[in-house]
Amino acid sequence: MSKHSCEAVTDAPAAPSARASWSGLLRLSLVAVPIKAYPAVATSESVHLNQLHRDCGQRIGYQKHCPVHGRVEADEIVKAYQYAPDQYVNIEPDELEKIRPAKDKALNLEQFVEPEQIEPARLSGRTLYLLPHGVAAHRPYHVLAEALEQRGRWALGRVTMSGHRYGVVVHANNRLLSMSMLHDPAQVRSAAEFSGQLRDEGATDEERNLATMLIDASSGPIDWSVYRDDAAAQLERLVETKVAGREVTEPDEEPVQVLQLMEALQKSVEAAQKSQRPRRAKPKRRARRRSA
Repeated sequence: MSKHSCEAVTDAPAAPSARASWSGLLRLSLVAVPIKAYPAVATSESVHLNQLHRDCGQRIGYQKHCPVHGRVEADEIVKAYQYAPDQYVNIEPDELEKIRPAKDKALNLEQFVEPEQIEPARLSGRTLYLLPHGVAAHRPYHVLAEALEQRGRWALGRVTMSGHRYGVVVHANNRLLSMSMLHDPAQVRSAAEFSGQLRDEGATDEERNLATMLIDASSGPIDWSVYRDDAAAQLERLVETKVAGREVTEPDEEPVQVLQLMEALQKSVEAAQKSQRPRRAKPKRRARRRSA
């Protein structure tokens, strides 16, 4: 092996700790890039509540049961196809992969659109990170990612996962390609159906100016830690309170002020601007010179 090859292997980035959800080819016309898709969102470890029989306090069990052998463990269960009455043939996961059609092994990019053309309601909420698979895949991967970022476009495409055909959008951010799954078009309700219910209530120039001032004053860097789901932490506190035998109390509700629109906008702008003002540093005290 040459020195250059050794360095390429040594400097190769470590594989993600997550397990790939899909692998195949990212296709754009005659360009094909081997990729692997990894879930962008980790499974949350939340507090789980058990179901108990109210009278005796025993847990309610849900067990896999064989009519001949009784309880069956998960690793003893296989998938099978019934081809005749009471006649089955076992199907292994790797056998399903072997018969997977070539078109199902590709993520085909078919059209490029402005991000504004994708209504938020069409996004299903499931996103996967795409990584090049193999050394030769890195260069075409980066060419496509950089071109998407430069043009500010998203790519519409289709992919087959778990036996289902999905519409997807592929977008680039800081050289990384991501794939967001789309809802089936037949399931997405038209926004016009709902916007037609809105009354024609035009805003005055002053109201519009105050609203834009409020938006500007409330803009800035994102602190994503603020938007975390704290339901599990609250549930843990509830459990600790009950285990300790303390009384569960409801939090005090903040009083809601009913204000006229203009007054509410003005006070909101003042509060937002006040919270955005940088705090002045306290002047440092000069050290007194000691007399000799």
